[in-house]
Amino acid sequence: MKTFAGFAGFITLFLILIHLNSCNHNPDDNLFLIKVDSIQVPKIITSGIPFDITFFGTIGTNGCYSFSHFNQTLKDNEINFEAWGMVDAKAFVCPAVMVYLDGHKLTMTIQTAGLFILRIKQPDHKFLVRQITVN
Repeated sequence: MKTFAGFAGFITLFLILIHLNSCNHNPDDNLFLIKVDSIQVPKIITSGIPFDITFFGTIGTNGCYSFSHFNQTLKDNEINFEAWGMVDAKAFVCPAVMVYLDGHKLTMTIQTAGLFILRIKQPDHKFLVRQITVN
């Protein structure tokens, strides 16, 4: 009887480990949209010349948060941006520091002249909007 109980316990432990291992997280599950508080961008830009957009905001409340990447799409004279962060969900201990977006720059070039609308998507599905002139 002890052998059966030991075997049943071993099988139970084995099945629990398999279940836990099967719960591998998709790296995209750790991504989130960062709330951008403000941006710095020149109001007048020369077409064909690269310029920087500097983003500001809070990424996270501890050292397990970090900046990941920017997404941008251009349609007509509207440029949509997303600032993505990530969090290390597997960390047991996170440094007690605030993590900011301050200083992250995105360099881009606009080839055509005109008025452009920059739209930065926020986590609440609203947008931070700025207008620029490209000569």
